[in-house]
Amino acid sequence: MVDDEQIVARSRRMEQIRREMLAASGFASHCDEKRPVFGEGSLAADLVLIGEAPGGREERLGHPFVGPAGQVLTEALALAGIDRDELWITNVVKCRPTMEGVGGRLRNRTPTPAEVEWFRPWLLRELDVIDPRAIVCLGATAGSAVLQRTLRITRERGIWFDGPNGLPTLVTYHPAYLLRRTQDRDDRFSEFIDDLRTAGERAAVVSSE
Repeated sequence: MVDDEQIVARSRRMEQIRREMLAASGFASHCDEKRPVFGEGSLAADLVLIGEAPGGREERLGHPFVGPAGQVLTEALALAGIDRDELWITNVVKCRPTMEGVGGRLRNRTPTPAEVEWFRPWLLRELDVIDPRAIVCLGATAGSAVLQRTLRITRERGIWFDGPNGLPTLVTYHPAYLLRRTQDRDDRFSEFIDDLRTAGERAAVVSSE
């Protein structure tokens, strides 16, 4: 049980990490004046969800998983019996990776290995503050960054791995992947819910109602 004094201490530590990241050499080159999106949620969370990077809506609003993929995530969590407000939700890379698309519009892209490598130590410090019981990595990019190994989501989703500091870590689909599915979307969404429920039970955050 995390008491109020510990919450205050964790809040201060998290704010210190953010300040140091913003001032660190290399931050400006990786973010290129983009708005960073830091993790948020319960500082007493027993379960942490990690995505790869914020998208356009997340960048505009300054919160993780608030776009279409975030809506899928919120729905799946509810169906798994998990209260999103009780979690800590973050991304490996804190600034939106973009590339120029049709008509000069910026599109999301997968973070580069250099971006992942630069942001990973900050993520590990973030996890150290929260000290959860379990981690869920949303997608192969997040899973590979956290576990430091190549992953095949279709083969290794739903499997527990030893994560940072021995934390039980499960890898599942990124909700954006589910949005792109057509024929088997319902099946993949059911698997996603099952994976979240499994992680929630491991972290003891699944509601009995």
